[in-house]
Amino acid sequence: MSKIFNVRLPNAAAAGYSQEQFDQLVRSLEQVIFQLNNTYTSITDQNLGAAASWFSGGGGSAGGGFAGTLRGFQPSTGILLPYAMLMSEEEQGNVGTTSENIITFDSPVLEYGIEVQSHEAVFTGEIDDGAGSAGTVLDVTAVTSGTILTGMTISGTGITAGTRIVAQVSGTTGGVGVYTVNTSQLAASTTVNGSRASKIQFAYPGQYLVNFRVQVSNQDNSVGEFEVWAKNSGVNYPLSNTRFDLLARKSASIWSHAVPAISGIFTVNDATSEYLEMAWWSDLAGAFLETYPTNTSPTRPAIPSVIMTLAFISAEMY
Repeated sequence: MSKIFNVRLPNAAAAGYSQEQFDQLVRSLEQVIFQLNNTYTSITDQNLGAAASWFSGGGGSAGGGFAGTLRGFQPSTGILLPYAMLMSEEEQGNVGTTSENIITFDSPVLEYGIEVQSHEAVFTGEIDDGAGSAGTVLDVTAVTSGTILTGMTISGTGITAGTRIVAQVSGTTGGVGVYTVNTSQLAASTTVNGSRASKIQFAYPGQYLVNFRVQVSNQDNSVGEFEVWAKNSGVNYPLSNTRFDLLARKSASIWSHAVPAISGIFTVNDATSEYLEMAWWSDLAGAFLETYPTNTSPTRPAIPSVIMTLAFISAEMY
């Protein structure tokens, strides 16, 4: 802004009201406003600099313009808080009517301060029917690292792509023992790598809003139930379960469909160790999480089996 030139203001009236002096005062103020309007130039860099100073170091216990208890952490200049949108383009089957299914994610769309991580395990095992022919029995004889979990996708020499562990039959939990896989095959003893991308890890403690939905299909010709809930670091999250009804299939080749959805607030006290997982159960063996490819007439996008969105809402934990 340029300098404002001095404008001569009238002297005070000797006594009483003076119309002439009042008019002179109005004209003087009009000149001041005219100079302001015609000499001011916006300085964009100055505005941006002030904003950056406010948010990144302008004061407050968190080092910025907000007080620490209100603002919480500040990982970058400006307000950019953790968020994520996670999906799965993979069909996920039911491991059994008496077992929980842990949901996995293979298509993170957006990740900032929240990301999907995997449980990993390396072990030695072979797959047959328990008597040397093709079957679904996985015999684990040694564990090199990690814990073997249901829902893990396994790979190794001679193992069919996409093979998953669906249950543990006997042995040490998560270790040496006998397991069941979802695909019949014959694979000699080999080094096996197991992975389950189900852990949702948070970079910062706080409260997070979670919205979650799954595309459920039922192949069985009977009605049934479907439940979905949250787990905190492998432990069921209290009061997080929701039950939905599944209709019987429409025909022998056309399934029934449902889209269960839940929402809630997940509390992270220790970001170094806590993680969120989602689990589901159904009393129907034919219930599974289904995907659909893109389609035409009209052109339609693909349907993922799982969609989850997460957003940071507060650094305070009650």
